[in-house]
Amino acid sequence: MRRLAPLLLCLVTLLLAGCAIYPAGQSNPRQPGGIGLVLIDPGHGGDDRGGAGHGLREKDMTLDTARRLREELASLGIRSQMTREADRSMMLDERVALANAKAGSGVVLVSLHYDSGPRSQSGVISFFWRTDSHGLATRIHRSLVEETGFEDRRVVRRRLRLTRNPDVPCVLIECGFLTNPSNASKIAQPEFRQRIARSIAKGIALQQQIGDRGIPPVPELNEPLSQASDRREY
Repeated sequence: MRRLAPLLLCLVTLLLAGCAIYPAGQSNPRQPGGIGLVLIDPGHGGDDRGGAGHGLREKDMTLDTARRLREELASLGIRSQMTREADRSMMLDERVALANAKAGSGVVLVSLHYDSGPRSQSGVISFFWRTDSHGLATRIHRSLVEETGFEDRRVVRRRLRLTRNPDVPCVLIECGFLTNPSNASKIAQPEFRQRIARSIAKGIALQQQIGDRGIPPVPELNEPLSQASDRREY
């Protein structure tokens, strides 16, 4: 029993610190070199245009940015795959299933979006839920804010279909507001979308290089999977 006490104490400490425990031999994205594949998810598509503003449709901007991100990651030697290659409809659960099929292989899901709202709202916001996604979300968010100069709307822990339900580390990034004149005028430029993609890739590469080092841990939260019937997200 005395021999078991230190081990039990260690496990409890890890849980309270929000540290996901990975089986031996399984890649841990919280550690250096732990990302084996980036699953890039261009939000919306097909019949679902997403948000829109100033002549821009979210589904088009996310697909274009995703393609650019794939190129940027390739230049850094990081493997990636896209959930959709063209303008087609995809259910949220389909995206989750694609990620879950690769669970245990070091895959991380990065879902790309552009926001919409009142004209006065602007900036970048990044969502996560899982404890093993906090570092990745933080790295991407910091890089994106620095590169774009957009308002920092923080890294937010929120229970969404694409942050809570996948069995892999996953983040959802809102890269700017299509309804904000200043944001939209920049997002409309291909060169600026390349900068967005490059900054996301840099954030991922930094996570791959040093893991969660320097990122404060967050506690585990035991909440049910997100459902389409949920009245609210939290």
